[in-house]
Amino acid sequence: MTAACLGPARVLALLGLVATTLAHRPSALWVSLPAAAIFLVMLVAGSQGFTTVISAVFHTRRGRDLAVFLIMGVGLSSFAGYQTVRNAVAASGVAAAALEHPLSAWWWVVPPAAPARAVSAAWSGEWAVALLALVVAAAWTGLLLLGWERVLRWLLVTPRQESAPSSERRKTGFSAGRWAIPLIVARKELRFYLRDPRQRLVWTGTVIFVGLAVAALVVGSEGFAQFRGKEWLPMLAPVLVLMVGLPIALNQFGWERNAASYLFALPARPRSLIIGKNLAAITGLIAETLFLSVLMAWFSSSWRWIGLVVPLAVGAILCLLAVGNVVSVLSPLRLPREGTDMFAQATEQGFLALISQVVSFFTIGLLLVLPASVTVLTVDFGQVIAPWFTTVFALGWGLFWYALSLGLSGWLLRRRIPEVVGWVQVY
Repeated sequence: MTAACLGPARVLALLGLVATTLAHRPSALWVSLPAAAIFLVMLVAGSQGFTTVISAVFHTRRGRDLAVFLIMGVGLSSFAGYQTVRNAVAASGVAAAALEHPLSAWWWVVPPAAPARAVSAAWSGEWAVALLALVVAAAWTGLLLLGWERVLRWLLVTPRQESAPSSERRKTGFSAGRWAIPLIVARKELRFYLRDPRQRLVWTGTVIFVGLAVAALVVGSEGFAQFRGKEWLPMLAPVLVLMVGLPIALNQFGWERNAASYLFALPARPRSLIIGKNLAAITGLIAETLFLSVLMAWFSSSWRWIGLVVPLAVGAILCLLAVGNVVSVLSPLRLPREGTDMFAQATEQGFLALISQVVSFFTIGLLLVLPASVTVLTVDFGQVIAPWFTTVFALGWGLFWYALSLGLSGWLLRRRIPEVVGWVQVY
């Protein structure tokens, strides 16, 4: 702590503050000096405490599962702050933006603002406010130090958790009832989405893609900037999310690899296994759709059609799963071993597997032509179709094809379990 506070940059800044105070306001030195010292300690305690908290998160099994979302949250909050500051500066200039958005009224809530408020109050001759601000700054610094010490002590005495502790309610398994089997399989799939590195890569791909597109919008690329003011920009979220769902939906049993032999040995009907995997995929895809649609709506300031996003996404995802269920049973793909290109999985098992993936991709596109056309006539071209009709049509269209596919894929899987296991196992 002492070494961090006495770094060259911090010492020079402290000396500069002392020299400035002595030259212009010597009577404020008794406030400025302790305020600067408190700010340095607060800065070190806050930064070190943040890194310690991150280390503690990675110390637990559940924390490592949620680490991706934590990192994404930090990045997105930073981007949101950057956008807010950028818009304010672009509208009024740096000086005017600083004057229009002061933190002086919130100095007792924002820890770094308390020392600054103490210095400014001392320079203005408000000695009571300066003393109160010093006390508040010292209190915030004490809380940060205490929190850092508690987390660091827990980190040093707690062993690294490799698995979450089990509880009695989780030990009922498939004996909980016939209707609980899909939910158990879905829970297993959701954990797998978070813990498998390649699954995390698939699920974060759309966020990376959208991040690149937003970055192009920020820097003013003409190819992307033309979409910024469109009211229907949030409705592109389901299209992007469908691209993420392709490797999941078209190879539902390939991700099991050697665990497929254990999965099919469980006392569950094949149709229940398919429904469980579909529930997990729908949950993940809907969550990403909501996230991306809200992000796009906020970025483009277009909230008019945000209510149509979820029903359209559900209908599109059901069409995706309708094709994916049949393809996953007829031509499952063996995933390459770790360290190889996961996107080359189709070529590993010959030309037939590659053709099935290409045909399924175009089949999904054909199924989505009609609901996409209805949606276009709802949001553009005179808006001749009512939004409620589009919602009902998209959901009904997706449910029809999904029910048809579920019956067919369940019947096929019941007869092809040995072939599916043989195809997806890695030797």
